[in-house]
Amino acid sequence: MQKKHLSEIALELRKPVILWILMVHIGTTLLETTSHNSVLHIVIASLGILCFMFLNWKVTWFIQRELWVYYVLQSAILLMSVYFMNQGYYLVMIVLYPIIIGQLLYAPYKKITIIISIAAIYIVCIAYMNYLSFVNLLFYISLFTLMNVLVGGIINLTLRQFYAKLRTQHFLKELEIAHHQVEELTVANERQRMARDLHDTLAQGLAGLIMQLEAIDAHLSSNNTKRAHEIVHLSMSGARHTLAEARSAIDDLRLHTALQVNFAESVEKEVDHFLSLTGIPIQSNIVTPIEVSQLIYEHSIHIIRECLTNIIKHAQAHHVELNISYDDHHLVMDIKDDGIGFDMRQIGSFSGHYGLIGMQERIRIVQGTLEITNRIPHGTSVHIEIPLR
Repeated sequence: MQKKHLSEIALELRKPVILWILMVHIGTTLLETTSHNSVLHIVIASLGILCFMFLNWKVTWFIQRELWVYYVLQSAILLMSVYFMNQGYYLVMIVLYPIIIGQLLYAPYKKITIIISIAAIYIVCIAYMNYLSFVNLLFYISLFTLMNVLVGGIINLTLRQFYAKLRTQHFLKELEIAHHQVEELTVANERQRMARDLHDTLAQGLAGLIMQLEAIDAHLSSNNTKRAHEIVHLSMSGARHTLAEARSAIDDLRLHTALQVNFAESVEKEVDHFLSLTGIPIQSNIVTPIEVSQLIYEHSIHIIRECLTNIIKHAQAHHVELNISYDDHHLVMDIKDDGIGFDMRQIGSFSGHYGLIGMQERIRIVQGTLEITNRIPHGTSVHIEIPLR
């Protein structure tokens, strides 16, 4: 047991113990006065009990140094006080010695040492009472034992309350640490979410606009104004779409609303947008549940959009397949292209390219699985399974 805990227990017991001793002191003084004991003996006995009370008040000082000295001094002081009493000695022996025994119960010693010490105190008390010709010694032993049991019960209850308080403080400290960790994790998750939303709205939209502007420039250079004009209209539509998504992302940050949306229609819009933007043939087979949760809808649409954007930017594909199906437990999505593929080891190694990292984060949020298969130089296959909740 740590000395700090011993000191705290002693401090909790100090006030009631001092009150107990004070009451005994008053009682013994009255008894000695009525029994016409000499003033000198009354004063010596009274000083002894006051010293006993003072050492009880300073018990924490002994705990930090040599506690056994405290027990020896207290026992000697009581024996000395009893020696100078006519009538009050039985009150001191029966009521004050159990305090020493009670304090031994939470002493930092081995159990065998505590048992031997208590037995020694019993023997000393009984021998001293026999020396003083204590009337009805058996009654004294019974009463002394009863008082020790009472004090032991009080000490045991105090110890239980003390350790319960320590456990509560420990739990509260752990709860506070966990609360701080949750706050930090919440902030980190929100930062990641904002990063994903910015990438999937503004970054993707601007990247699309840049590719369209480059196409416009190429067509204007070859005097193909008609096609350039068509792409301008597509760019305007794409800019409006990006602006709407940015506003939606801001709305999500301000207030989370679960709008009823048609997942299949949203996927079809992404397919149509991809086809109008690139002209790359895309074969789609979309069979989705009638309703999906807002969480699955949001992250699935962003994942599909990221896959199609990566095909536009990197794959150099001539054909794309998009298949969506479901069973009783999972939503399954497969996106395949016949492009040049890419090296999986490069994921996250280039600053500013966080699309695949964002996909992995979204898959983790919906507790799904993501498998990317590269057939360099024959394209890429992305297989996604998301549990339906």
